Amino acid sequence: MAKQRELAVALRSTEGKANKQLRKKGLIPGNITGHNMEPQAIQVEAVAFEVLRRSGAATGLIQLTMSDAPAQSALIRHVQRAPASDQVLHIDFSRIGVDERITAKVPLRYVGESLSVKTMGGVLLHLLEKLDVECPASDIADYFEVDISSLTEIDATLRADDVKLPANYTLITPPNESIVKVAATRGETPKEVAVPANGTTE
Repeated sequence: MAKQRELAVALRSTEGKANKQLRKKGLIPGNITGHNMEPQAIQVEAVAFEVLRRSGAATGLIQLTMSDAPAQSALIRHVQRAPASDQVLHIDFSRIGVDERITAKVPLRYVGESLSVKTMGGVLLHLLEKLDVECPASDIADYFEVDISSLTEIDATLRADDVKLPANYTLITPPNESIVKVAATRGETPKEVAVPANGTTE
């Protein structure tokens, strides 16, 4: 179970082009929506959001705290970034009840050692980095471990339904979708032989 993190936010009065000045001050504009409540325009400290992101908690349930207001449980639904600089321009949060079941993308972490890679010269191909699952909002996993030690032959694969999920999880990714495979190392490509106009080779 992922540890629920807190993120301090504040109400925002700026709109449109004025948000550019907000970003220059190290703040990120955002919105909180959902649960049949009025949308709230907010701002977040860029440094605080970066700390949250680097901790890996940005994919899980977050407690948004605000002065003189109850905390709100939310998920990050969309992060808008500048194409050139990758600067975060805007964040959309969606209110979530802790008892709700939600769909989420949970990263896969590959562990163990494959003999086909170690002794046969195979190459491990990560075909899928995340699984789509349905789970309680309060119990989103940081990641799923996938043991690759069972991959003992070239062309051996693991599928989505080979990943062990908690009992309260439902797999959304197609069960037979391959997530990791051992491929043979490519051999050298034969050199082409130039054929003269007379049709013979030297």
